[in-house]
Amino acid sequence: MKNQRHLQETTLNPKRVLLIIFITNFLDMLGFGLVLPVFGFLFESENALFSEIYEPSRLKFLYLFLVGSYSIGTLIGAPILGALSDKYGRRKMLIFAYSCNIIFYLVFVSGILLVSYPLLYIGRVCAGLIGGALLIVQSAIADVSKPEEKTKNFGITGIAFGLGFIIGAFFGGILSDDTINPAFGYQVPFYVSCCVTFTNILFIIFIFRETNLFRTNKPISPLTGPRNVLKAFTNPSLRMIFIVIFLMTTSFNFLIQFYQFYVREYFAFSKSDVGQLFAAIGVCVALTQGLLLRPISDNFAPVKVLGVGLLLFSFSYLILLMPTTTFYLYLATFLVVIFQGITFPTTLSIVSNQADKSIQGETIGINQAVQSAAAAFPIFIVALVDVEYTFPMWFGATLTFAAWLIFIWFFVIQPKRKKA
Repeated sequence: MKNQRHLQETTLNPKRVLLIIFITNFLDMLGFGLVLPVFGFLFESENALFSEIYEPSRLKFLYLFLVGSYSIGTLIGAPILGALSDKYGRRKMLIFAYSCNIIFYLVFVSGILLVSYPLLYIGRVCAGLIGGALLIVQSAIADVSKPEEKTKNFGITGIAFGLGFIIGAFFGGILSDDTINPAFGYQVPFYVSCCVTFTNILFIIFIFRETNLFRTNKPISPLTGPRNVLKAFTNPSLRMIFIVIFLMTTSFNFLIQFYQFYVREYFAFSKSDVGQLFAAIGVCVALTQGLLLRPISDNFAPVKVLGVGLLLFSFSYLILLMPTTTFYLYLATFLVVIFQGITFPTTLSIVSNQADKSIQGETIGINQAVQSAAAAFPIFIVALVDVEYTFPMWFGATLTFAAWLIFIWFFVIQPKRKKA
């Protein structure tokens, strides 16, 4: 093991590896950003692709079921990809995941062209099954990061996410709007995304060097994801941090999944306006994790960061209800994104630091499984309750505040009592 670690340290330049990982993740997020604005447009109650086929009361559930299907697929597939990347390497599994992604994007496009919800669903849930590329990227970062540097290095994914959104969401909103140009439409962003993903595959083939020199050969099963969720909540040392992650992830995903409906309903945003909003969110994510996260993680322990960040994060949801103009809406949105950009990488750092270097993919896979389960959870809420577009703000504030209370009790108050 010592010889392997020495070999890794002498053959891999961490700064160069992190730069390559950043570019790979950026291209991935660029493709994702291009298509994200499209999903909600398909299920609006008026003048949308499926508004003439399904009753308005069903559109909200069908949209959330489609979006949630990706998370359900990720719950099953991401831990498998993580374990396979532990076994076969990060590079091979990234090439595999992105290649499959192109295929499933084309299946989704077929659903748009044929106005077929089943095809949309198949394309989306299959994309979720191989949607563990971010998990592999995070594992590669963990491979070359010292424990004390993980929080700021994980922030690389946030910067890539932000920059990908800046470009992707902006053009995705435009390319899907046929009122700007008749040649544009719902399917066009998916075609562009396929080209971006193919470019990413070529980049990985020719530039990306393998980071995983600690191969494992553990059994892999389709039940790994559900078992990981169970493992997360039954492991005494990790249970409480995963409960915190589940609550905050459920809150934020519920908000994101409904946010474009909220701004179109209350602020009359057009398709291109929604794309610009997502692009602005991307700018905020990039600035937060590029400029704020590093000095914060350098000067404060993760427990202190979460102790303050989660509380402010919970109140930021309620601030979203206050704006009456677009300018203040943007400011309130930025506030939510800032606290999300600080808290999420910090929780990942806490989880990763508790795992052995040889099972980083598996451990981050457990974290991904918890987040996937949380992202799919809003489906069950909407199935039971006909929610208004302001509901995610109240719901998010409540759950995130509960997460803060749990975190403070188990990670701040109880450790102090034990020391005393």
